[in-house]
Amino acid sequence: VDFHFMEVYKRANAIFKDTNGKFDVTVAPLVQLWGFGPKKIEKFPNEATIKNALSCVGMEKISQHKLFLKKESPCVNIDFNGIAQGYTVDVIAAYLRIKKINHFMVEVGGELCINGTKPDGQLFKVGIEGPVNNELKRILQFKKGAITTSGNYQKYLMNGNQRISHLIDPKTGYSLKNEMVSVTVFAKDATTADGYDNAFMAMHVKEALEFVQKRRNMEIYIIYIKENGKLADTLSTGFKKLIIN
Repeated sequence: VDFHFMEVYKRANAIFKDTNGKFDVTVAPLVQLWGFGPKKIEKFPNEATIKNALSCVGMEKISQHKLFLKKESPCVNIDFNGIAQGYTVDVIAAYLRIKKINHFMVEVGGELCINGTKPDGQLFKVGIEGPVNNELKRILQFKKGAITTSGNYQKYLMNGNQRISHLIDPKTGYSLKNEMVSVTVFAKDATTADGYDNAFMAMHVKEALEFVQKRRNMEIYIIYIKENGKLADTLSTGFKKLIIN
């Protein structure tokens, strides 16, 4: 593989290990089974089909040697969709810095990296969109860093009355089912934020907050559904410093 592919793989593998497999780029066969891959599906998978696909999932099934990746089985595939946009943002930001451009905002697919200020000296403002009527839940300001969001309210399919999110649990093979609606991550770089925001969606609120508390240079904002069915939000201590409204 080329340099960029390997860099994304190494970052993805590090997040895979750090989150105990909650972020797994080999989830591609499951994503396709549920109709979120490049090919259309005629019906949703049954238990046996999912169990068979799970045998092809797991980053431990891939080994690295220099610029080569070796997979244990031909059915193992990689889907970088959960981290590639963040990496692209970082590559563009690095290029701008090389060109001595030190005030910029880079955005790819909603993933953002900010460095410096606008031409008038004001800080850039970033809005976090909620799941209802595109409302702005929070407005942030910061001078340096990256911010990304993962959510389950925009990309989904319906199976009768069952709503199937595009976020597939690599451990069970089924759509994630927890209280999470969206997670916004602030980090030093967009690759980190983009990779972890998917992993946090596979956690429970308390688990995600405790995870962040144990790590430096990362903050989160969570929108979730309470037991009574109402929407609520919460955030890590450091995230409060970013909010202006």
